[in-house]
Amino acid sequence: MSTIYVSSISYHKAQSTFEQLNAETEYTFEPVNEQEAPLAKQIQENDVKAFIADIYPYTGALYSALPRGGIIARYGVGHDSIDKNLATQHGLYVANTPGVLDNAVAEHACWMMGAISRHLHTSHRTTIANQWLPQAGVELRGRKVAILGFGRIGQNLCQKLSFGFGMDIIGVDIQPEENFTDLKESVGFSRYTTDRDAALADADYVVLLMAVVPATKHIANAEMFAKMKDSAILINSARGALVDENALYDALSNGDIAGACLDVFEVEPYQPQAAAKDLRVLHNVLLTPHVGSNTAESNAAMASTAAQNIITILEQGPAACPNLVNQ
Repeated sequence: MSTIYVSSISYHKAQSTFEQLNAETEYTFEPVNEQEAPLAKQIQENDVKAFIADIYPYTGALYSALPRGGIIARYGVGHDSIDKNLATQHGLYVANTPGVLDNAVAEHACWMMGAISRHLHTSHRTTIANQWLPQAGVELRGRKVAILGFGRIGQNLCQKLSFGFGMDIIGVDIQPEENFTDLKESVGFSRYTTDRDAALADADYVVLLMAVVPATKHIANAEMFAKMKDSAILINSARGALVDENALYDALSNGDIAGACLDVFEVEPYQPQAAAKDLRVLHNVLLTPHVGSNTAESNAAMASTAAQNIITILEQGPAACPNLVNQ
């Protein structure tokens, strides 16, 4: 049986699925240390051809360790932690698992939005500390939401917020408006625009669901916060590098925006980008440890899809795999 290495973090999220794959396929899925140097050494020593990666960033040794035709399968949809150009130079295939976590991430964004709007994150702490400090919140119905990045997850979130909570949704992306015309009724947005600044100026909530590319790195910065209403709340459910965390600290401290919910961070586990600008000390921030996609359902789906990507490439060739991101 051929061995396929799996980041130990990913393996333990979906252990029962990987165990089932071990029993039902001709492959052995084995958890390994995901740090690059020891992982690369182990791959070379054991002639392993494929690796299922979590979010740990890989910059060098992994690409040399895998043989030409080898595979890096992301356990998830985002693949900015993988250097696709370097993978291609070494003759490697990179695949991801699109679609399987859309609902989980969209649901989590809803919970963050509702929780901060009704102060659940602070009310829980004060109540169990035997302090009775009720705070007035706001209702979501009728509030305006700008979703920056209007792909599958953005549209899923839009449906939940529009049809479920009666919110007014503005979809924001770089695609032409005509690409979304036929989706308006089924997805539930009130309007779509490529004018990000206009959407920011009008929104009570701004949700980031974009990929990280050079044009979007730190897109949520001091300039962007200045364009938002001082009562607005930022929600990042995509990638930590979208947000300039020092600028966010300043905006929250100065009252330039009212609050922020972050599930992803520049460095994970979270580390302040400046010692004096630790987001954890602020009362108007809700922070979760990158758990948006971490549900039983999506973990099982990510594991099986990542595994199937590898099996398909090994047995049928890369052209048969629908989820390649570097070929």
